Amino acid sequence: MKRWRMMVVIIVLAAALIMFVSALLSDLTWWSRPLGSMSMVRTPHRAWRLALVQDAGIQVNIAVLLAGLVTQFMAGVLVLYLVPRRVHHMAHAIAVGWRQLLRYLVVGILLAIVLAVVGLLSILALHTMPLLIILAMFFFLASLGGVVALTYQLGRVLLSQAGWSEGSPLMSLALGTSIIYAITRIPFFGWVVLVLLWLTGVGVAVATRLGSGKPWSLLPLMEDS
Repeated sequence: MKRWRMMVVIIVLAAALIMFVSALLSDLTWWSRPLGSMSMVRTPHRAWRLALVQDAGIQVNIAVLLAGLVTQFMAGVLVLYLVPRRVHHMAHAIAVGWRQLLRYLVVGILLAIVLAVVGLLSILALHTMPLLIILAMFFFLASLGGVVALTYQLGRVLLSQAGWSEGSPLMSLALGTSIIYAITRIPFFGWVVLVLLWLTGVGVAVATRLGSGKPWSLLPLMEDS
């Protein structure tokens, strides 16, 4: 248990380091700017260290990064409070194993292709053009719910292994959000992870019938027949 607790702390610190480095890499021009432009004098040892803190470009990047992290966490909190049982069902489905995650990814890819084709075809007729917007909203909301479930489950597993699972579900969400957000901030690689997350998320949502835990069926329409 102590090993897992240490691992959780290391993961959190690594996530914070990745986010800070990504803020620096977002604006590489600070390397070439003279220290005088950063309100600094060329003093040894402390110059670049203080310049990093005082540079306006880096401050903006860090502010944008923190705003994105808080926004993503608050979106997850909203989903947890609105549909807690559905998030629980999706998280339980994710906990089965990595092979199941691959299945959800395939489902998400197929769904994205189908929705893209249907959306493009809907443009051909005037009365079906709004369908493209409706499909895009469905994909976004389903993906959001699935990604929140993935994020929550990741944090919950780590805290459970560390013996800290007695706390609020928001702690699991916060930990998972920090890890995933940090990974998606890695240049180039982060975009790939982000796309895979959204596709897997929508796959989880569809496979669990939007977290209801019930199979897709037309039986309710046949009850009166």
